[in-house]
Amino acid sequence: MDPIREILANWTQRIPESEIRRLLKSKTKYYLAGGLPGNLPTEIFPEILRELADYYDADDQRIISEFQYGQTAGWPGLRKVLAERLVKKDKLNCISGEADWEKVLISTGSQQAIYLALDILINPGDIVVTPSPAYLGFVTTVVKVGGHVVTAPTDSEGLIPEYVEDTIIKAEKKFGRKVKILYVVEDSDNPKGTTLPLKRRKQLFDIAERHDVIVICDAAYKEMQFEEKIPSMKTFDKENERVIYTSSSSKEAAPIRIGYSVMPDYLLFEAEKSKGYLDLCTPTLTQRFAEIYYDKYIDNELPKIILKYKEQKDAAYNALLDTFPEGDFTNPSGGFFIWYQAKGEKAYTFDVKKFNQEILLPNEVLVVPGAAFYPPNGHSYDPEAREIEPLKVIKGGMRIGYSLLTKDLIDAGVRKLGKLLTENQ
Repeated sequence: MDPIREILANWTQRIPESEIRRLLKSKTKYYLAGGLPGNLPTEIFPEILRELADYYDADDQRIISEFQYGQTAGWPGLRKVLAERLVKKDKLNCISGEADWEKVLISTGSQQAIYLALDILINPGDIVVTPSPAYLGFVTTVVKVGGHVVTAPTDSEGLIPEYVEDTIIKAEKKFGRKVKILYVVEDSDNPKGTTLPLKRRKQLFDIAERHDVIVICDAAYKEMQFEEKIPSMKTFDKENERVIYTSSSSKEAAPIRIGYSVMPDYLLFEAEKSKGYLDLCTPTLTQRFAEIYYDKYIDNELPKIILKYKEQKDAAYNALLDTFPEGDFTNPSGGFFIWYQAKGEKAYTFDVKKFNQEILLPNEVLVVPGAAFYPPNGHSYDPEAREIEPLKVIKGGMRIGYSLLTKDLIDAGVRKLGKLLTENQ
C-alpha cells in the first residue's frame, strides 16, 4: 500500500478531486463551466473601502477594538442588518427583525454553513435525500462526514414532492434508519436552474413535518431572480423548528465570502460551537464591509446586476434553441445556469465528461459534465420501479454557465457547443 495514502483519513479516498476545481485549471475562450459572478458592483466596492478607511482613521481605538478575534457567531452590526433584511425582503416570520439579531449566524460563505449543519447532524450512515442532480458542494460534503445520499427525481420545476415522500418512506424501509435531512435549493438551483413553485415548497415542508426530517434550504441564488421572488419554505416554519435557511453574499458580492443562516434554536448553539473549531470567527473586516453593503447599497445595485444576467441567460438559451440536438433543457427564471441532457437512454449513456475532454476542450469550449453533480457513492429513487436502487447518474447531462462571459461570447460559445454536440452525440 502507498505509505502516504496509509496515513490519510479515509474520506480522502472516498472523494475524488472536484470536477469544477479540475476544470478551472483549463483556460478556454468559451468557458461555460464556471459559476463565477461576472456582474459585480465594482464601482461601489472602492467606495465602501474608503468609508471604512475614514471610519478607522477617525479613531485609533476602533482599530484596536474591532481588528481582533470577533464573536464566533458573527459581527453584531452585520447580524442586525441581515436580520432586518430577512424579515423585510425574505418575509421570514420566525424572527422579528433586528430585535432577533442573535438568531442570525454568520459563516465564511454559505458553504461553511452547509458544512456546519452536516457536521452537527450527521452520524456515519445517516440518510440525506437530495435532488438528482444536486449541488456538488453539498453531496460530497455529505459523503465526507459519513452520510448516505439518496437522490430523488426532479423535473423542470425541481424536486417532485410525491417522489420525495416515497423516497423517504422506501429509504427508511430499505436501510432500517430514519432519513435525517432533505436538501432543497428553491430558487434557480445549481446545477439545473429550476425554481420550485410555491405549492411544491409547501408540499415539501409538509412532507418534512410528517416524517420528522430536517430541511436544509439553500437560498444561494435568491437575490438573482429575474421574476418576482417566491416566498421561501422557511416562511412556513413559523416556530423555527424544521428548516435550516442559509444564504450567501457570493452571488452579489463574491469577494467578501459571507454566509448567513437562520436555524432552529436547538441547532444554533451547536453550529456556533462547530464553527469555532473551523475558523474561530469570520474576519471582522469582511463583515464590516458586508454590513455597509447590505445596509446602504445592495438594493440600488441589484436591479442593474439582475438585468445583465437576464440578458446573458437569454443569449445562452436562444443559442441553445437554435443549435442543440433533441434533449431536455431548462429555461431558468434566475441564477447562473442552464441544464441540458440528452434524450431518453442517452441521458445515462452519453459520456459528457469524455466529450468535454476529447471534443470541447480542443475547440475552446468547456461545460461541467452532469456526473459531477452526484456523490461518489449512494442510491437513487427509481420512479418507475418505485424503489431505491443503486445510484443512477445522468452522464449525458451538462451544466451550462452564463454568468461570466459577455453576451457575444456566450452566444458564440453555446452555438459552437450545439454544433459539436449535434455532430458527436
